[in-house]
Amino acid sequence: MDTTKIDSHLVSKIIELSQDDAITSRPEGVEELYEEFLSKFPKSKITELTQEQYCLGQGSITDNYCRWIERELEPIFGRYMPGTARGHLLYLQKDGTLYKHQSLSDLSDDDALSYVLKIHQVIIDADVNADITWIDQDNEVYDRAGVEPRCVMGAGRRARLVSIYNPDIILPISSTVHIKHFLKALGLPESKIPPYKNVIQRLLMLTDVYQTIKKEHNLDLTPHQFMSVLYSNKLGIKPKKMTVDAGSNDELNEPLIANISNYSSPNQILYGPPGTGKTYSTTWRAVSLADPEWYFDLEEQDLDPDDQRNVVKERYDELVSEQRIAFTTFHQSFAYEDFVEGIRPIVVEGVDGSSNISYEVVDGIFKQLCTNARTTEQTGSTQTVNIEGKSIWKLSLGNTNISDENEIFNECIDNNYVLLGWGDDIDFSNCNNRREVVLKIEQSHNISLADDPNNYKATAVNTFKNVVSIGDLVIISDGNHKFRAIAEITGDYEFLDTKERYGFQQLRKVKWLRIYSPSLPKERLFDKSLSQMTIYQLRNTTINREKLKQLLTPEPTTNSRELPHLIIIDEINRGNISRIFGELITLLEPDKRKGGTDAREVILPYSKLPFSVPSNLYVLGTMNTADKSLAQLDLALRRRFDFIELLPKPELLDSITVHGIAVSEILTVINQRIEVLLDREHVIGHSYFWSLKDLDSDEEREIELGNIFKRRIIPLLQEYFFSDWERIGWVLNDPSKHNSERFIQTGNISPVISELFDSSIKGLNDRRYHINETAFNNPESYKKILIQTEYKSSDSEA
Repeated sequence: MDTTKIDSHLVSKIIELSQDDAITSRPEGVEELYEEFLSKFPKSKITELTQEQYCLGQGSITDNYCRWIERELEPIFGRYMPGTARGHLLYLQKDGTLYKHQSLSDLSDDDALSYVLKIHQVIIDADVNADITWIDQDNEVYDRAGVEPRCVMGAGRRARLVSIYNPDIILPISSTVHIKHFLKALGLPESKIPPYKNVIQRLLMLTDVYQTIKKEHNLDLTPHQFMSVLYSNKLGIKPKKMTVDAGSNDELNEPLIANISNYSSPNQILYGPPGTGKTYSTTWRAVSLADPEWYFDLEEQDLDPDDQRNVVKERYDELVSEQRIAFTTFHQSFAYEDFVEGIRPIVVEGVDGSSNISYEVVDGIFKQLCTNARTTEQTGSTQTVNIEGKSIWKLSLGNTNISDENEIFNECIDNNYVLLGWGDDIDFSNCNNRREVVLKIEQSHNISLADDPNNYKATAVNTFKNVVSIGDLVIISDGNHKFRAIAEITGDYEFLDTKERYGFQQLRKVKWLRIYSPSLPKERLFDKSLSQMTIYQLRNTTINREKLKQLLTPEPTTNSRELPHLIIIDEINRGNISRIFGELITLLEPDKRKGGTDAREVILPYSKLPFSVPSNLYVLGTMNTADKSLAQLDLALRRRFDFIELLPKPELLDSITVHGIAVSEILTVINQRIEVLLDREHVIGHSYFWSLKDLDSDEEREIELGNIFKRRIIPLLQEYFFSDWERIGWVLNDPSKHNSERFIQTGNISPVISELFDSSIKGLNDRRYHINETAFNNPESYKKILIQTEYKSSDSEA
């Protein structure tokens, strides 16, 4: 970073404070303390640590590695706060058992420890005189450590390790938020600051500032002393939030995941007035429920709110792509057939290339997610499968709903091969092209295919025998809307000589990579619908190779895993609950779910298959109380859901002032009046004013506030009060204002009533109103929302 761009006064202040012993001096004994640390945990022997030497917690020795990194080194390197003991990836729990990060849960205790120590060792061994930004990249860390991709400690831990083993070079700041704060305070535009994940890159940029100032001004200044200057009160640029309360980080504490995750009920509804952040909150809550381990890890990252929001949204999008989170919105036309299952017309491609219409039972979004939640995965390979350059084929081995065809699939799984239904009982071993396949069919059945040059039997057999190559991948379909296995071709064509059946005798040996029970919906892998053709090559326009890579990347716990899944139902109160849920409303109850104490299942009306709701599925709804109050909600739904109220939070707007008025005060008093005139279910949420937070100048905020009132607040009040403009004026305190300052002007509107109607018409009330455009730019119009002022009648008529 070019220090000439730093405010010269700030540089001078840094130089001045670097000479202040009260700021830069260390307590006595810190050198000895550091030597003690190095003697206990020498850089070259981290991988030799025992569980007791590494872990915090019950049964561990006091002088463990994690305690030293977190607390004992504080006098030398400042405080490092991982948020919870989970930030160390391993710790000893109160019952003496070893807590392991979710990604390590399938490993033995010794293997998990070995994995974590190898990750530590490779970071500690990094040569800080060379480029070490690779530490920010998880895959680079895995490769250099020689471990399979599972998990890496958070950004703060990486920065801590680099700094404590290189104290003469690297600044000892482990908070990625603080590093970003100091870079901005020193004049670096936020657009030039690396993203939150690149903590090492951020730290090196700040270290470069230190090195440059030290060199240019010939200072005898250590990295720790420079850090002390940055955090000093006299410099005046330290972050407002220094650390979390020390008492909140007990070695064994396991705090709840923020306040949005304090509810673990499988059925939840966020309800409240409009603009209170219900839909916005579903992103955070969905991630915390669907992936609680990841959310705990997030606490260790020490991110600022913007970065935290971004990383949560990224994880949310990942969970959506993995089909562990689904989102839908209820409305008046939404039905059981959309939510659970229904008969739909489907355009399918026939074996002759023609398109036909068929009517099939298609799963709705809720049933699809339930299928995903209860699907178990058998893994034939623990290694990541490289799909680059491989051809990928769709192959049908029958339908799970047809018992005879399902037996074929099970036979293939048991014997590590795939079979082709076409070809009857003919041995095609000596057929090396399609012409020879055609001749073999003609000879075997004493027929001629001359009039059928596109005969699909010949095409399918030739493709299966001569076109599909060893190493190609095969996706086993289950009908046109699901798939149930992935295999790799390992052998050439063989003829299965069996007397047990006729057909399904063309064979290729395979290695089963993934087997799913029940089958997964096609959306997990395909961008388009599948064809009825038994075998054909999948083009990139049909199959999503990125999704295939994800499916073929081994996960630590692959057998019978019950990862949490979640469906978000926005505007749940706008749908006809009885019509949408049907008989499934009972199955939502925790004890009625699969594996519950009173587990139940029903036979679905279209597919005639048994169905139950899995226990690892969360249902998260949102409800706008301005549309329908809780009292009007379907009673069956109310009994089965926990309700979490979200109310306006004017305090979130405290930092925003427009026309010299705190926006939070405007919102507060408007809501107080609405609550008196209507009820609390119709108050206005803080998000209506959220756009003001992103504006820097007073002029921009004044224009935006006018737009908010004109386009959002007044139309909303018009809806609330059914165009009763007198009451709308009361909410905005218009009666206490000069007529020119009122948002809603009534009376004295030209032409007057006597000019519009005959004098014989008596008793007419003038219900006309006029929205005063000038009020939206008038500071007094907003100021007097807050205050009561009596005006003389002459003023009000002026």
